[in-house]
Parts: sequence; structure tokens; C-alpha cells
Amino acid sequence: MKAIAESGDADTTEMQLIALSMMSSALGGEKLDGKTYKQIIDEAKEIQRKAQEEEKKQALLAAEAQQEEQQRIERLNKALTVTVFDKGFEEYSYQEYITYKFAFQNNGDKDIRAFKGRVSFTDLFDTEIKSFNMTYDEGLLSGKKMSYEATTDYNQFMDEDKRLVSKDLKDLKMVWKPEQILFTDGTVLK
Repeated sequence: MKAIAESGDADTTEMQLIALSMMSSALGGEKLDGKTYKQIIDEAKEIQRKAQEEEKKQALLAAEAQQEEQQRIERLNKALTVTVFDKGFEEYSYQEYITYKFAFQNNGDKDIRAFKGRVSFTDLFDTEIKSFNMTYDEGLLSGKKMSYEATTDYNQFMDEDKRLVSKDLKDLKMVWKPEQILFTDGTVLK
């Protein structure tokens, strides 16, 4: 490396390729003895090409998975709308709670037996403040709306709880990420 660098025969890119080849050879237990400068560069270019190919495959797979997840969530949200219309704070029997009032609407033509998902509260800049899982199993008839009250424990030592309690609902966004809807006819939407 030192001799090649001092000779000026290799530019910065080629020096990086040689270093890549040396690291790859060392990790693979392979020796570079007897190989020409061109062979080392060509092997390094091949390693780099394969790495870029793998990176592209991974990026494509991640994009496809993300698109499928978004389509799944859209399907579930078409069947069921979940929103919050009130948030408060309550103390009961020496325990403190954050209270929520949700509204559910079954937008489909089948009765819902139960559903579950994740509720996230963010600030106006979409920075998550608090999230929790929610399961509802009291049924919801086709085309109907209903209100539902829920609570989470308030922990005065947790920043997320303090921040959520201190914000007015108008200064929050609620994100509903549905996971699964069970219908009374036994079908499941996931």
C-alpha cells in the first residue's frame, strides 16, 4: 500500500479499493501474495459491485415491505375508524390515570366482534410522545358508531406521561395503527 501510494500510480478511489481488498482477504484468510495490482483492483471492484447489488436488493425489499404495510393499514382503516375526542387526568384510590374517550365507527358491511391496534400520540411536529396497545372486544355493528373510555396509568417520573398530561388535545395528533379486526362471521382482516 505504501509503495503504491508513494509511486503515485493509484488515485484515491483505487487506494480505497486496495484497502477493501486487503480487509476482505484478511477476513477471509486469503493471501494477496502473487497477485498483480490489476488483479487486486479487479477483485476489489467485484466485491464493491456485489455489495452495491446486495444493498439495492435490500432497499427494494424494504420499500416493498413498507408499501405492503401501508396498504394493509389503509384496508383496515377503511373498515374501521378510530379517533380520540377527549383526554384527561384522574386520581382514584391513590392511583393516577390518563383518561381517554375514543369514538369508533364500523365503516364496513359486517359486524365487528373485536379489534386491536396501537394508539400513538404525537406533538404537532409528529414527534411521538406516548403510545400504547388497545384491544376492544365488545363488538361494533355494521355502520354504527360508539364511544369508548380507556385509561393508562400515569407515572409522574416518566417524561412521556408528564408531557401527554400537560398538552391539550388540540395540540396533539392521534395516530391509530390497526393490527387486526375480527368479524362476527369468523373472518379476520389483518
